Amino acid sequence: KTAVETARKSIANQLHVTAQEIVFTSGGSESDNLVLYNAVMEMGVQTIVTSVLEHHAILHTLEYLSHRFGTQILYVNLTEAGFIDVQHLETLLQTHPEKKLVSLMMVNNELGTLLDIEQVGALCSAYQTLFLCDAVQGVGHYELDLKKIKVDFLTASAHKFHGPKGVGFLYVRKGNAMRPLLHGAP
Repeated sequence: KTAVETARKSIANQLHVTAQEIVFTSGGSESDNLVLYNAVMEMGVQTIVTSVLEHHAILHTLEYLSHRFGTQILYVNLTEAGFIDVQHLETLLQTHPEKKLVSLMMVNNELGTLLDIEQVGALCSAYQTLFLCDAVQGVGHYELDLKKIKVDFLTASAHKFHGPKGVGFLYVRKGNAMRPLLHGAP
């Protein structure tokens, strides 16, 4: 238990957040699923904005949520180089007044494109939209100050930054309650 809590505090310090905002999971996929399910089933999110270049942990979960719960999925346009079209993202946020979540990855694992999460976070904040950043490819390689960046949820997988496989974490900004997907363990 001491080792786990020490690790939680270490991660929190690196991200400039509190240890209570770090939740350990089995990896990025579980973390992504946990946020998306909670957004729709617990937080009242009706529309999720994403891109076609996201990891299958996002895309397959969104497909399921759309079919099962009628969640509207909107895809932001991309530039020729594979970057997010931020102007189109803003248009999507402006034209959809219902409760929304934006889910975009920090670093694309195939193209290597880097999302300006500070800009996207500020945009989401301006339109009262939750922001999930899949940062599996970025954590441990880029400085992240989540006190300054308006990210509500951030996912990571330890094996991408020299940790053990089968371990990940989820950052949940204070005020965003998460219910577990699995029940029975303390």
